[in-house]
Amino acid sequence: MASKTDICELMDKLTIEVLDLMEDEVKQKIEIEKNSNSGQLLMAKARYIQGQRTVSASQLPTENSAEFNALATVSTDSPESPRRASKVTLEQHPVDKENGFIDPIKWFGILVPQSLQLARNRFKKTIELAVDCTNTQLRLNRCMNQLEGLRQMKQVAS
Repeated sequence: MASKTDICELMDKLTIEVLDLMEDEVKQKIEIEKNSNSGQLLMAKARYIQGQRTVSASQLPTENSAEFNALATVSTDSPESPRRASKVTLEQHPVDKENGFIDPIKWFGILVPQSLQLARNRFKKTIELAVDCTNTQLRLNRCMNQLEGLRQMKQVAS
């Protein structure tokens, strides 16, 4: 059985790690917000440049449209229980019309404005940041659970 001082040292190290992870999480959430806002502004700029009929919800697929697959999907290392996952990964799929992977930017025409392409890139970055933030949250939860276990061990050792 570990001594009380060993448990306290481990708790100190875990507490510092928790604080670092919390700082990382806040930074990631700020970056997510910045990228998302920037993407929305770029979409508004594209709509302004092209006109509201060429960049609007009417270009989006409806229930009657052909089925398609997402170019980016999220998976966990624990598919049977996503809540118990220790890591989340983003899988990028290449554009392949035969398998249903289409480029959504083509919904807005062949010659799309640069601002719409930049908006797409910002939203892609936002998704990547969201996956990183999720992984940080998972690590933070594991550290918090370990810290709680050490607290219980410390009480038993007292």
